Amino acid sequence: MPYKEVPRRHTRQVIKATLTPGERPLPQGLTSGELALNAADGVLYARGPGRTLLEWQGAIEPDWKVAGPDIWPVYADSIARTNASATVADVLTTPNGEFPGSGGFIGGVLLPDGRVYCVPGGSTTARIYDPVADVLTTPNGTYPGGFGHQAGVLLRDGRVFLVPASSTTARIYDPVADEVTIPNGEYPTGNAFTGGVVLPDGRVFCAPFQATTARVYDPVADEVTTPSGTFAGTFSGSALLPDGRVFCVPRSATTGRIYDPVADEVTTTNGVFPGNNAFIGGVLLPDGRVYCVPYSSQSARIYDPVTDQLITPTGVYPGGTGFAGGVLLPDGRVYCIPRNPTAARIYDPVADEVTTPSGVFPGGSAFFGGVLMADGRVFCIPWNSTSARLYGGGGSYNMNVLLSPYFNKF
Repeated sequence: MPYKEVPRRHTRQVIKATLTPGERPLPQGLTSGELALNAADGVLYARGPGRTLLEWQGAIEPDWKVAGPDIWPVYADSIARTNASATVADVLTTPNGEFPGSGGFIGGVLLPDGRVYCVPGGSTTARIYDPVADVLTTPNGTYPGGFGHQAGVLLRDGRVFLVPASSTTARIYDPVADEVTIPNGEYPTGNAFTGGVVLPDGRVFCAPFQATTARVYDPVADEVTTPSGTFAGTFSGSALLPDGRVFCVPRSATTGRIYDPVADEVTTTNGVFPGNNAFIGGVLLPDGRVYCVPYSSQSARIYDPVTDQLITPTGVYPGGTGFAGGVLLPDGRVYCIPRNPTAARIYDPVADEVTTPSGVFPGGSAFFGGVLMADGRVFCIPWNSTSARLYGGGGSYNMNVLLSPYFNKF
């Protein structure tokens, strides 16, 4: 087995989490016994014969259904290994399939089988893109249209939860049964929420857009609750932080908000945001900071949840209705999804620089959100565009990273 025995002194280090076979796959060769992830060094240990301590020597991959501060070191290690070896092809292509345009889709969700589910906004039917077959299909089920839902998340059971915007009810799409259901719970109208994240306990946090309070959906109990805390101004998108809290990206708001699901409280972050539709969507960087994607703003912002500091990184963006959402590329850079610009932008957090990649986009509020697929390409979700776009390629993150609530969301 790929273990080595380590000195007993390691047992005096704080063990932050105990992982059992029922929670995630065991490393190859270990069929029983206790696993413990040491948060101090991100190393996985096991109890060996005679209570010796064994250190796992192989690569560790996370289980996408498990998130939170105890497992984040495993995600961070997997992400770092991919970043160190990945290359991204600077190529933009147009895949097969025609979309309806007219604000059709807002955000997408990567399904466990590798296909991309496009969340209906203005459209009354969804679309699913298969990157292997290069085929676009219309699954069963109808939706309210009228921007009833804005973005979605992947539940632990593999279904997709659609976050309500103008609709007073959510929707859940089951890709195995190919059916849409309406879960329990009533939501406020008026573009209430845009996107959300799956919390470490499996519930869904619906991020406020114009609503002044969030909503949390429990897929096990099939019920909606209103958590504590109020929001001032508008927000657009959110990010699950390594410590299990949720950062809400300011749009017209001039301060950020963080929701803590353990304490059930909302706090205001340090730093002043510009307001005026500044940002749409946030991307969790490999180092745990959050990159806010510029929409009307001509500069990005990066929030550090550890130091509670906000910085303005290098780089100038076009402003106007610039970019809506972003994707963490396999090499650790951020790909910004174009709305009106005819070219994307890529931000490199290591070099702290912005570059313009190859490829021409149609403009005209073309896309809203993107999804990184298993082959390393970014699928740009069509809003007004009648065709999608694919950028990149050449390897990707482990599928468990791609499906995780840290990245499989808007």
